[in-house]
Amino acid sequence: MRRQELFIRTILVVGVVYATWKTAGWYWSDGEEIPRSVVSSQWPSVVPKPLNPEPNKPHAQQALNSFPTSLKLATPTARTTPTTQSTRTTTRAAVAPTKKAAPAFNSSARIPRILHQAFASEMVYENYLPYINSCMALNPDWTYYLWRDSDAEALISSAYPEFLAKYKKYSDVLERADSIRYIVLHHFGGIYLDMDVQCVRPFFPALENFNSFLDQERIEQTNIFWGWPFSVMNSAMGSAPGHPFFREVINEMLHKSQIGNAFATTGPAILTQVYKQYTAVKPAVPVTLLEPNVMSPLMDGNKNWRSMCGSLAAAKSKPDSRRSWKERGCIMLESKNWRYDDSDNSTICVHRFLHLGYGFAAGARKKPFNVTARFWPRVRTFK
Repeated sequence: MRRQELFIRTILVVGVVYATWKTAGWYWSDGEEIPRSVVSSQWPSVVPKPLNPEPNKPHAQQALNSFPTSLKLATPTARTTPTTQSTRTTTRAAVAPTKKAAPAFNSSARIPRILHQAFASEMVYENYLPYINSCMALNPDWTYYLWRDSDAEALISSAYPEFLAKYKKYSDVLERADSIRYIVLHHFGGIYLDMDVQCVRPFFPALENFNSFLDQERIEQTNIFWGWPFSVMNSAMGSAPGHPFFREVINEMLHKSQIGNAFATTGPAILTQVYKQYTAVKPAVPVTLLEPNVMSPLMDGNKNWRSMCGSLAAAKSKPDSRRSWKERGCIMLESKNWRYDDSDNSTICVHRFLHLGYGFAAGARKKPFNVTARFWPRVRTFK
């Protein structure tokens, strides 16, 4: 009798444990309990159609099972905690990074809700905290990917192996930071922002119907400082996955023999060059160049623009066709009463030009903080 009672009690205990597991849905991971709803919420849906109901499984488990095996195995890492999170399915959800080749471009695709930023590690200068926080707060339903140097190399090695040797040769740290932004936009889509870019409005709906966009520097600044008619900025860009423009940028970097000068090899100079080449042939898949006031309404506050312009009397006496680009920019800036901020109701982001990546700004760097810990559990990394 005692053996029978013990057997019956064991069956009852196992049944209660099983029922509890089915109801609460807990997984074990590295010695830490993680609810199944949290695990599945790390896998934003890539299936736009509704899930088939399975009455014996929670909806979160149905979502998890609906993903291709390749996506499950290639999950970005993120710290998780037992908490209630939505597992809502959307057609513009962030796609989990995969180690396969980038998808072919879909002409009906639009920018997914992924915010990318890049830094050498998760320890980021505290100067950037208010700007990162502004973008996270204004876009709460966006997935945030931090691309550390180790993540960048892992992605390139697995999905863009032809670029790996060039990436490793870059001697300017900014070259690596520049190059990975084009690659992640081509591979995953989303919006890339430098860490000194402040968000003042949500990305959507203003950018919702674009399949790609590029930022543009203030015309006056480009005219005066570079002597160019315009300059494409890589501090803020967006794309649907597989956009051919960003493939062209990657190809141009790959075949450029020069290294060691980020501005020319991976930065605004090469980006502007590719933009001019790409748009000259009227491509079937266009790329949109935003007006400066949308994402770069400020002049660089580290420069004395009035002093750089000097007296404009001689320049004003010339017909416009005979003025240099610098003279045109100075006259334009003077006509605005030397207004260095062109923000208006169309402004979504403001590039603050902190220049902390350059040696001359080392003294302005504040102590680093751990961006992964600060914005946990929203931060994703590739490895």
